[in-house]
Amino acid sequence: MQQSNDIQKAIRTCVIITAAAVFFSFVPVYIWIQIDGVIDISSVYASCIVLPMIIAPACSWFLLRAQMRAERLAQENHRLANVDELTDLPNRRAFFATASVLQMQGDAGQGNFYCAIADVDNFKRVNDEHGHETGDGVLISVGGVLRALAPPGGLVARLGGEEFALAGVFASPEDAQAACAALVRAVASADHSALGLTRPVTISLGLCRETGQESLSALLSRADEALYWAKRAGKNRVMVFGDGPMPPLARVG
Repeated sequence: MQQSNDIQKAIRTCVIITAAAVFFSFVPVYIWIQIDGVIDISSVYASCIVLPMIIAPACSWFLLRAQMRAERLAQENHRLANVDELTDLPNRRAFFATASVLQMQGDAGQGNFYCAIADVDNFKRVNDEHGHETGDGVLISVGGVLRALAPPGGLVARLGGEEFALAGVFASPEDAQAACAALVRAVASADHSALGLTRPVTISLGLCRETGQESLSALLSRADEALYWAKRAGKNRVMVFGDGPMPPLARVG
């Protein structure tokens, strides 16, 4: 699709440049002929039409090639700066940029803004027992599940290592917890058999709701604390950050 748009753009630009070249060649010669009538009119007209039609497309082609190459390079640089190379999810930088927009929507009264951190359970053991290539396969598989089942308007990103971040605006705390619980269940029930693992792949998730004008970093720190308690409580579950030392447990059935 992108290549087709580039070709159409190249053709349009070539036609415009060619027409402009013909116009700006023809008009001065026409004025000159009106002043000096001895000139061979047909030869002059032919020259000022044919020559630009030969020169302009060639110039257009080289200029447009350079422009298209620069645009593709800019798009690739943007992708490298904002997309995690392994999972093809938004990276940490993109997460903070997009989650800030969602947070503003929540602050504007469109719902409750939530942040969450998900961590692959026993990931170090996977790397130790099966190697880093299998570990990468686990991250790709988990990232695919999270991307496919992310709530509408929600954001899923890879923060780094085995950690993923989620953000979204929800109508109620129950909706947020249900959406996160569905993600945890989906990862646990997904088919990871192609990875050759001897244990199931699961994630633990810590969820945090914005309660005031807080920074994303502060919210993620609270979500990370809830994640810690999810690990302590047995993994493969969602924990919601609470006021006490032990956040309320939202078990995944």
